[in-house]
Amino acid sequence: MTSFHGPRLAVVFPALVCCSVFFCGGESDVQAQTLKADFLSSGVTRKVGGYRPIQSKMDQEADIVEVAPEDLQAPRYGFFKVGDQKWAYILDEPEEGDSKLYIDTNGDGDLTNDPEPKWKSTTQGDSTMYSGSGEIDLGEDKIGTINFYRFDPNDERRQSLKDTILFYTDFGYEYTYELDGQEFSTFVSGAPSSTTRLPVDRDGNGKISRRFETASVGTPFNFTGTTYVFELEDGALSLNEAAEELEQMQMPPDLTIGKPALTFTATTMDGDEINFPDSYADKLVMLDFWATWCGPCVREIPHMKKAYANWHENGFEILGISLDRPDMEEKIQDFREKRELAWPQIYEGKMGDMTLSGMHDVSAIPFVLLVDGDSGEILATARQLRGEGLSDFIKAQLEQKFDIELEDKPDETEQSDDDKDDEDDNDGDEDGDS
Repeated sequence: MTSFHGPRLAVVFPALVCCSVFFCGGESDVQAQTLKADFLSSGVTRKVGGYRPIQSKMDQEADIVEVAPEDLQAPRYGFFKVGDQKWAYILDEPEEGDSKLYIDTNGDGDLTNDPEPKWKSTTQGDSTMYSGSGEIDLGEDKIGTINFYRFDPNDERRQSLKDTILFYTDFGYEYTYELDGQEFSTFVSGAPSSTTRLPVDRDGNGKISRRFETASVGTPFNFTGTTYVFELEDGALSLNEAAEELEQMQMPPDLTIGKPALTFTATTMDGDEINFPDSYADKLVMLDFWATWCGPCVREIPHMKKAYANWHENGFEILGISLDRPDMEEKIQDFREKRELAWPQIYEGKMGDMTLSGMHDVSAIPFVLLVDGDSGEILATARQLRGEGLSDFIKAQLEQKFDIELEDKPDETEQSDDDKDDEDDNDGDEDGDS
């Protein structure tokens, strides 16, 4: 069981402009607001804070192109499809040497008169991955950028993708509009659809909270006091006042260094009640959102065990918060025993929908904070708390808090076989998305 009380103070979640048009529409008693839309040929992925890869199967025949480059050795054919448009491509993938990608940017069937896409290899261990970017002609004098990547077709872990190039649109639109007199901009990758989620940087910090700063087409939202809804008709996006009224959405929590940590109460898997951060008076506590299935989380465990073994007696604590799936309590307990995790864990069995991950706006794991148990101040985030330097960093923080000098500890902590196995096996969750 968990409950929260907000923060210690209060908590109420390079582009080329090619054209500019105005959209309005929708059905409402209030006239739809005019949106200014600027086409951006590239850079939208960063603006929206991520991407959804699209699979392109190389299952076509050579007749999808009219003119092909000379001296192809092992060509494979496919289409990059965006909406109802598509562009043919050839991936020449010989057994020896580098592969090469050709895209029919202008859609004329001739793959010898188009800009050369970027396509480079990266080798790690026995696997070689390719990635790059290219251009597609969208019509109406709009040239858009797509980014793509291909896993090693010989990678046994990804055999389902051996005939696939994954790609995503890096072009899109910037829409400018007003909410209760405040001007905002939002970005759409590609063209808007009925499933589009629009990022709205409400606090102006340049980062987007998936929980507190996105609005879905067709779903009412209240960010500023009035309930609005984005609507889509015949490909045109409009903004209307919604018929229903919603409570105003709270702002995303500010969990940067120097800010107060959020307070909450929760019960650990061992039955102990935690009042955070008051339960950690005279301590430094690292709040660790993680899961047993998260490869990057598991790879941090040896560093955490070393820091905990070195400095626990001097006032360093860890509080784990598991985002594992429902009905996994027994597995988590077995995991703790095998890996010898001595610190307490909180588990609600709701994955990313749990109370604590929601209030902390956790969208990817591992998510970590170092908090002073006395002042409640956030002292560090993931940038300082991940990797081999964790133990040295904690030592320095303890010395600063208690105005003492601690002796260096001998490096006697060895990785268990289980930890080593997990480093090798848990690499499927690239960014630890929860």
